[in-house]
Amino acid sequence: MDETKNIKEEIEKSIKKGIAFFQKLSRKQKDKILTLLRRVQEIQNSNLSGTEKAKEIKKIMWTKQSVKSKLFIGGFLGTIIGIAVFGTGGIGIAGLGGAVGIWGFLAGTAGGVIVSSLIQNFEKDFNNDTKEN
Repeated sequence: MDETKNIKEEIEKSIKKGIAFFQKLSRKQKDKILTLLRRVQEIQNSNLSGTEKAKEIKKIMWTKQSVKSKLFIGGFLGTIIGIAVFGTGGIGIAGLGGAVGIWGFLAGTAGGVIVSSLIQNFEKDFNNDTKEN
């Protein structure tokens, strides 16, 4: 019971950090992150196996990205997932982009919760930006 509570608290911290990170981005960067998160969510909701989901997520968020994008995405991933993965004693990361760890996390339930929550919060923030500009 305590472990479940700790996991929920760590996920909430990750979401808050992700929102803070997102709010500091330019409109173009926000759009890129939202697009990536929506694509990740589509994979999470697909009928692929967990391993296949992790591989597809890695392709979208890492393998097919430029070096510049990898730096940006790496910063984002480190901000939102670092707490959840390391804070809960969850799966390890053998090196950003080099292992299935982070991608497996994103393909799993906790990753799905984080991505869904971030999309909802980011869309709200993104829409507020649009109204103000």
